[in-house]
Amino acid sequence: MDSIHQIRNFAIIAHIDHGKSTLADRFLELTGNVEVGKHEEQYLDRNPVSRERGITIKLAPVRMNYQLKNNNEKFVSKNATILNSQLLTLNLIDTPGHVDFSYEVDRTLASVEGVILLVDATQGIQAQTISNAYKALEKNLVIIPVINKIDLPNADIVGVKQQLMDFLGVAETDIFQVSAKTGQGVSQLLETIVGKIPSPSQLGSSSFQSLIFDSYYDSHRGVIAFVRVFHGQVSRKVKVKLFVNQLEFEASEVGIFTPDLKQKDALTAGEIGYIVTNLKDIHQVQVGDTIQAASLSLPPLAGYKRVKPMVFASMFPTDTVDYLNLKKALEKLYLNDSALEFSPIYSKAFGAGFRVGFLGLLHADVVRERLEREYTLNLVLTPPKVEYKQENGSYSEPIVKLFIITPNKYLGAVIDLCEKYRAKFITMDNKNQISLSYEMPMSEMISDFFDKLKSVTSGYASLDWEFIRYQPVKADKLAVLLNHQEVEEFSEVVVHERAFEKAFDLVKKIRRVIPRQQYEVKIQAQYKGKIIASERIAPFRKDVLIKSGKVIGTGDVGRKKKLLEKQKEGKKRMKMIGHVEIPKDAFRKLFHQS
Repeated sequence: MDSIHQIRNFAIIAHIDHGKSTLADRFLELTGNVEVGKHEEQYLDRNPVSRERGITIKLAPVRMNYQLKNNNEKFVSKNATILNSQLLTLNLIDTPGHVDFSYEVDRTLASVEGVILLVDATQGIQAQTISNAYKALEKNLVIIPVINKIDLPNADIVGVKQQLMDFLGVAETDIFQVSAKTGQGVSQLLETIVGKIPSPSQLGSSSFQSLIFDSYYDSHRGVIAFVRVFHGQVSRKVKVKLFVNQLEFEASEVGIFTPDLKQKDALTAGEIGYIVTNLKDIHQVQVGDTIQAASLSLPPLAGYKRVKPMVFASMFPTDTVDYLNLKKALEKLYLNDSALEFSPIYSKAFGAGFRVGFLGLLHADVVRERLEREYTLNLVLTPPKVEYKQENGSYSEPIVKLFIITPNKYLGAVIDLCEKYRAKFITMDNKNQISLSYEMPMSEMISDFFDKLKSVTSGYASLDWEFIRYQPVKADKLAVLLNHQEVEEFSEVVVHERAFEKAFDLVKKIRRVIPRQQYEVKIQAQYKGKIIASERIAPFRKDVLIKSGKVIGTGDVGRKKKLLEKQKEGKKRMKMIGHVEIPKDAFRKLFHQS
C-alpha cells in the first residue's frame, strides 16, 4: 500500500473545447500510461459521440504513477516532503465540460483536493470556467490556473492572464502557460501539481466510507461504482451498503483505473477506484451517495442530491414496427444513464412512443444520436419542454440562474435580449469581459435563447446555468386542435404573456407542413377554453359539374345545386370520421423550425 502522502487527487475543469482531454493525453504520456504516438487522441474519451463532437460528455478517471525529475534530493510539497526516489500516485479525473453534467462535476470536485483550471488562450474565461471555479472555491480546493493553446498565432496570453488575475486574485507568477497539443510546459505543470495540491487528509475513522462520483452498468458484473475512499478500506467479499437505499451487497471486486479497470486487493483512505457491486439497476447506485461498511451507523458524506431530468420530449419511431426496438434501446441506455427517465405514451398522430426526461438539451441530443447510430433507429423527437408543477389549478415554473460572459461592445444587445426572454437582472461585473447574472424561466432558456445570444454577440458570448427553484406563474395549457381533436404532442403549458404569440406562430407553422387533404383541415390553438388562433387548409375540390369530360348543361340549375350539395355533405362526413393524415416528415420539419 502506498503512503497517503504519495497520493495526489485532482481534476481538470474548463469550458467546452478548451483542451481538457488533450492535456490529459500529455499527462498519460509523461507518466508512461500510454506510449507517445501510439494511442488515439483524447484517449480518455471512449465514447464515439464524444470523440466526434470534440467534447467530454462522460467523466474519466485514471491513475498515473509519477517520479519527480527535479535535481533536488527532496521536494517539499503542500503538506509533505517527498523523496525523489519515491513513486507518486496521481489520480486524475477528466470532467465533462457541459452544464448538463454539472452535478457529476460537483461530485468529482468533492472527491479531489485540487483542480487545474484550464483556459483557452484564444477565448479567455468562459461561463463554464467561472461556474466550475466557484464550485472549487466553495470546497476550498487548491486551484492551479493554466492557460492552454499558447502555441496558436491568435493567442492572447497577456489578456487572459489579466482575466485570471482579476477573477481568482492570483499573482501573474501563479499562472501556468502550456500547449496541451505540443506538450510545452506540461512537465513543469505536473511537478507543480505535486507541490501545490495537498495529499489527502488522514481522517480519524477506521470504518469504511466512500463517495460515489460516477457509475456504469456491465452486463456481466452489474453496476460498477466509481468511488473516492475517505475513511478506512474496502476489499473484495466485504459486506457494504448504499446509504440512500440502505441496500447491502458484497463487493465482488475492487480496483483502480489505468484507465482500464485493474483489480487490487484493497482500496484505502485517500484512493480513487471502483467497486463492482453485482447490482442490476444503476438507479440504485446514485451519484453522490455514500458506500460504507454494512455495520456503520454514521451519517453519510455530505452533498448528495437526487438528479432529476429538467427537460422532457416525446420520442417516436418513424416506422411503427420499430416500437419494440426503440423500447429495448432505451432500456439499454437506461442501464448506463442514471439521469435518463422514460415512460410509454400513445399519440393519435404518431402512434406508440415514449416520453423521455433529460438533464438538458445536449443530453437529449446525445441520447437521440446514440439511438439512431447504435441501434439504427429513425426517430421523431418533439421539441423539449420543461415540466411545470401544478397544484390546485395553479402553475409553478422552473427558474434557472444564468451566467453570461460577453465582450464589452455587445453588452447593450445582451441586456435587450435578456429582457425579451423574461429574465431578471441580478449582478454585473465589468472587468476585461462583462460577467452578467440573470434569473430566467427555464422555458425561455431552452427555446432559442442561446442561438439568439450567439447571434447578437457574433459568437463571442458564453452561457452557463443552474436550476434554483420553482416559482408561481400565470400559465395554462395551450392545446392544438386538428379538426377539433387535440394533438397532445403540439400542446404544452405556456405562460399567459406568451400564449397569443406562441399560438399564432404554432398554427402558422403547422399549416405550412400539413399537406392538403380531400377535406378541410382546421388548425386551432385553444387557451383557457378559448380559441385564440386558427388556420385553415382548404380541401382538394373535384369539379362535380363535369361528367365524362363534358360540362353539365347551363340550363339545369337544380341538378347542379344538387350535385354541389351532395359533394358538400360528403366532405362534412369525411371531416367528421376522417383522420387528418400527417406525414412524419412534416413533424420533423415542424420541430426543426421550432
